[in-house]
Amino acid sequence: MGLRVILCVTLFSFNLLTGAESPVSEKLERSSNVEYNKTLKYKTTFLRKPPYILITSQLIPSHSKSEYDNFGRLVGSISDTDDGSRSTASYSYDSSFPLSAKTTFPTGTGDPDFLSRTYTDGLGRTIYTVKSGSNGGYVLTGRLVYDGNGKLVRKGQNNWATSGEMGRFVLHLEERNPTSFEYDPIGRIKKTTMPLAQGETSPTTITTTYNSAFETTEDHSSGTSKRIVKDARGQILYVEDFSTDGTQAKIGFCYDISGNRIKKSDLNDTSTMSCPTTLVGVPTKDTSGRNQAYWSYDAFGKLRGESDPDLGVSFYTYNNFGDLISSTNAKGITTTLSYDGIGRILIKSIPEGNIAYTYDSFSGSENALGRLVRIEDSNQTKTFSYDKLGRVKKETRTILAISSGNALPTETQGPYITETRYDLLGRVTRIDYPEHPISHGRMRACYEYGSAGYISGISVQVNTNGILPGYCNKDIVENISYNEFGQTATVTLGNGIATSYGYDVKGRMIRLNSSGDVNGNTKVLQDAVYSFNPNNNITNISNTTTDFNTQYYYGYDGIGRLTSANGSYLGITEGNLSRRFQQSFGYAKNGNLTSKRIHDPGNGNITDEWSYQYTNHQVTNIDSSKSGADTLTLQYDANGNLTRQRDNVKDLTKRISVDSQDRITQIQDGNNAILGSYWYDESGFRIRRSALEEKNNVFTNVEILYPSKFYGLEFIESENVITSVNNVYLNGVRIAAMNEAGALAYYLTDQVDSVSHVLDDEGNILSQIQYQPYGETFVQRGDLNFSPKYNSQELDRESGFYFYNARYYDPGIARFTSADTIIDGEFDTQGWNRFSYVKGNPIGAKDPSGHCTSPMSTVPCKRPLETGPPGGATGAGKSSSNGGYSAGLGVAATGLLANLLGSNKDKPSLPDKPRSTSVTPNDTKEMGKAGLDPLNKNDIKNFIGKGGIVGANQGNNINSSTKNNYIPNAGGRIRKFTQEEDAYYYRVFSGDKTVGGFLTKTPPKSSAWAQEALSLPPGNNADFIQKVLVPKGTELTRSRALPVPEWGRMRGGAEQFELNSRISPKNFSAGEKLP
Repeated sequence: MGLRVILCVTLFSFNLLTGAESPVSEKLERSSNVEYNKTLKYKTTFLRKPPYILITSQLIPSHSKSEYDNFGRLVGSISDTDDGSRSTASYSYDSSFPLSAKTTFPTGTGDPDFLSRTYTDGLGRTIYTVKSGSNGGYVLTGRLVYDGNGKLVRKGQNNWATSGEMGRFVLHLEERNPTSFEYDPIGRIKKTTMPLAQGETSPTTITTTYNSAFETTEDHSSGTSKRIVKDARGQILYVEDFSTDGTQAKIGFCYDISGNRIKKSDLNDTSTMSCPTTLVGVPTKDTSGRNQAYWSYDAFGKLRGESDPDLGVSFYTYNNFGDLISSTNAKGITTTLSYDGIGRILIKSIPEGNIAYTYDSFSGSENALGRLVRIEDSNQTKTFSYDKLGRVKKETRTILAISSGNALPTETQGPYITETRYDLLGRVTRIDYPEHPISHGRMRACYEYGSAGYISGISVQVNTNGILPGYCNKDIVENISYNEFGQTATVTLGNGIATSYGYDVKGRMIRLNSSGDVNGNTKVLQDAVYSFNPNNNITNISNTTTDFNTQYYYGYDGIGRLTSANGSYLGITEGNLSRRFQQSFGYAKNGNLTSKRIHDPGNGNITDEWSYQYTNHQVTNIDSSKSGADTLTLQYDANGNLTRQRDNVKDLTKRISVDSQDRITQIQDGNNAILGSYWYDESGFRIRRSALEEKNNVFTNVEILYPSKFYGLEFIESENVITSVNNVYLNGVRIAAMNEAGALAYYLTDQVDSVSHVLDDEGNILSQIQYQPYGETFVQRGDLNFSPKYNSQELDRESGFYFYNARYYDPGIARFTSADTIIDGEFDTQGWNRFSYVKGNPIGAKDPSGHCTSPMSTVPCKRPLETGPPGGATGAGKSSSNGGYSAGLGVAATGLLANLLGSNKDKPSLPDKPRSTSVTPNDTKEMGKAGLDPLNKNDIKNFIGKGGIVGANQGNNINSSTKNNYIPNAGGRIRKFTQEEDAYYYRVFSGDKTVGGFLTKTPPKSSAWAQEALSLPPGNNADFIQKVLVPKGTELTRSRALPVPEWGRMRGGAEQFELNSRISPKNFSAGEKLP
C-alpha cells in the first residue's frame, strides 16, 4: 500500500519553483522530481532503486549521476563532460576492522588519479589516512593519540607510506614530531605544545586561561598574549594584543539586539568602549583618532549606512527582494544596479558609463544557460564560453580603450581569445594564449600533474604561422616534487636551473637554493638560509652565491612588526663591491608607521629620521630630521584615495586622478604634464597603461595592453612596433615570460616572491635585484626594464608606485595609496588599518592582491571582511571596483587577483630563439625516433647538419622487425632514464603481439581511450592490456603521445615509455581483454 504526499509550494511572481512531488512508498523504486521554469533552464531528477542510483540533471542538457550502495553510501559519481559521460569519483568501503573507505578521483587525462583511504576505529575516530604522494609515493597522516575521555592529546606529523598501506591496515605506533594538547577538567584545551625545531632550546607553547565564561587569554611562550572577551551570544566584544616588551593594542565592538555589528573602535587610549543602545543612521566620519566605524541596518538586517574613518560615509538602498539597487559613497557618487527577474545584475551604472551583463545565451557561447556570457563597459567587452561542467573554456576580449588618450593602431583592439582546458578535478591542463594582432603568433601552455595531485611540470609551444601548435615541446618548469606535507621540495626550470626548498618541523622554509650548469660551470644563484624567533618571524637571512653574498638581520616588536633591519651586499665578481644599509621603524598601536630612521651602518648613528603625521590612518605629512618639516605632504579625497603627493626636497609633485571606482586613471606632474594614464575593466583588472618612459636616454610614450592575465602587448610610439609577452604562472606567481619570437626570461624569487634574478634560456643572469624591507631597491645589476620586481608585482616607473591589482603601493613611504575595501582580519588589532602594508611584517609576508596579508606558506585571503552590504550585489557594486572580489559576476573574469604582465622591454638581452624552436615539430618527431633530444643544442646541430638524416639506431628495441615497430608521436621533453627499482608498467596491443616496447604507467580504461590518448596507429585496436614487470636497471625513454589525425578528437597527451634495453618475454603477463 503506497502513500502519496503532495508538497504545496507558493508561486512567486518571478516564477522560480513551479512544482514538486514526492511519492513515498513501500516499493523499492522511489523518485522525486523538482522542475524549474525555462528562465533558468534548470531541472533536478532523483531516482532511487537498487543499487540506489541518484541521477541529477542541471542546466539542461548536462547532467551528473551518483551511485549508492545498499547502505545508502555514495560509491561513485559520473558527470556529463565535453568528452562524454565520465567518472569523476569512486568510493569503496572495507567492512573488516578497522573500517576504512577508499576514494579515487580520476583525472581523465594521462596524469595519475588521486587516491586516499581513511581508517577509523570503533568510535568512528580517524586512525590515519593514506593518500597519493609526490613521485608515485604515498603519504601517511600522523598518528592520533586519544585519552580516556576521547580527547586528542597528541597529533603526529605526516610521513611517507608504502603502496601496500593503501589496501591494508598497518598499525603505526611511532609518533613523528607530535603536537600535544592538555585540557582542563571540563574538556577545554588549556595548553598546546609544538614540536621542537632545530636551533630551539625549549618548545613553543600556547597556554589558554579561561578567566570567566566569556573571557580567555592566550599566552605564547615567546611573551606575546591575546585577550578576547565575548558576550553570551559568542560575539567578540574586545580584543587585546600585548607583549612582555610593552607593546599593546586594543579594539572593541558593539552589536544591536539582532546581533548586527554597529560599532568598532580602537581602545588604545584610556577611555572605555561606549556602545549606543540604538543607532538610527550613522554619524559623520570620525576624526577623533580612535578610528571608530559605525553601521546601521533596516528591519531586515540590510546595511543602510556605514561610517568609516578611512572611507567616509556611505549609504545603500534595496528593492523589495533585498537586492542592492544603489550605493552612494563619501564623494557623493552614486552607483545604481538593475536586475532581471531572478535577481541577476543586468546593468551597473557608474559616472563613466554603464556596465552591462548578459546571461544564458550569446553568439558563440557554449553551455551558457544560467551563466554569465558577456560583460560590456566603456573600455572593453568580454564574452565567455563554458564546458559542460561550468568552467570557462574560452574568453574573448575586445579592448575599446585604444582610442582614448594616445590612440593605438586599430589592430590592437582585438579580439583576443584565451582558451582553457581542464581535467576532471578542475585543474588547468592547457591554456591557449591570445594571438599577436600582426604576426598572429600564438602560444600554448601545457600543465602536467603528479601523483600527489599537484602540478609537476609546465611546457609550452609557440608558433609563428597563425596555426595553433598541436603540442608543447619546450619545458618551462619540470621535475616539481613535494614533501609529505604538500610543500614544494624541488623545481627545475627549462634552462636547467634547479631550486630546492628545505623546511623545519614547524613547516617553516629554512633554506632556498637555486643552482645549475651555466656555460659549462656549476653556478649557485641563491642559497638563502633562514633563522626564526619563537613567533615565527625571520630574524636572519644568509645568502651565499657564486657572484655575491648578502646578510640580513631583522628585529620585531611584541606583535610581530618589523622594528630594525640591517643589510649587507658583497659583490664577489664586482671586485668585492660592498653595499650596506641600516633602518629602524616605529609604529602606533593602531598599526600606523610613525617613524622610519636611516642609520649609518658603520656606527649605528641616525642620519635621518622621518616622522609620520596622520589623520586616522592617512599619512598627511612626513617630517625629516635632515630636510626639515613637510618633506612630503599628501592629500586625499573623501573616499580615502591619495590625490596629491608633494616632495618638497626634490621639488616633485604627483597629481593623481581617480575614477568613481577609486582606481587611479591618471598621474600628472606639477606642471600638469601627463606621466601615466590607466584603463580598467569592470573588475578592476588593468587592461591598458600609457606612460612616458626613458628609452635610450630619450623619453618616449610607451603603451602596454593587457588582453589577459597571461598576455601583454607593448607599443613604442617612436618605433611603431608592437611586441608581445606571454607570461607563465606557477601557483599564482609569474615564473617565466616568452615573447612572440620565442625568447625566454625566467624569474627566481625569494621567500615573499620578490624577484631576485632574471635568467635567460641558458641560465645567464639578465638582471639581479636585492630589496630593502618595504620594497625600495637595495642593489640592482643588469637590465632594469623587467616588470615583476618586489612581491612579483609590476613597478610603474613613471610614478614609483607598484600596482598590486586592487590598488597601488608606494614603497618609499611603505603605505598603500588608497584605503582597502576589505578588512584584513576583523578580530586582529592590526587588521583595521586600511593603508598599512602586511601589518608591518614585509620580511615574512606578502600581499598578492592588494587586499590582504599572506604569510609564508599559507593560503591568502581566507574569508575576508568586505565593506558594504553583504551578498552578490555588493560584489558587483562596491568591492569589485578594486579588482579583488566580484562575487558572482567575477566567476568568468580573468582579471581577478591577477598579477600583471611584463612589458618585454629587454629584447636585446634575450636570445633570438629558445632552444626548442630551432627545429620544427616534424623534426622533433624524427629526432625522437633517432634517440636525439630536440632540446639539446648538440643533438639539434647534429640533426640539422646531416640534413635531418641521422643513423637511427633502434637495435635495443625489443621488436627486431622494423616493419612492425611503431614509433609513437613523442611530445614534451623526451627524457631517458634508468629504472631504479623493479616496477610494473602496462602495455596495450592487438591480436597476438604479446611482446612490445611501448608502455604506459596508467592502465587505460578502454580500448577507445587507449587509441586516442596513446595515439596508437590505426592497426593497433588496443584489444588487450597486459602488465609488464620492468626490472631495476632497465633503460627507458619517457615522452607524451601526440595527437594523430586518425582520431577525431585529437586527444593524445598520455604519458608513454619506450624500452631502450631488452627484457625477458617472461616479464610480460598474459593479456586481458579491454572493454
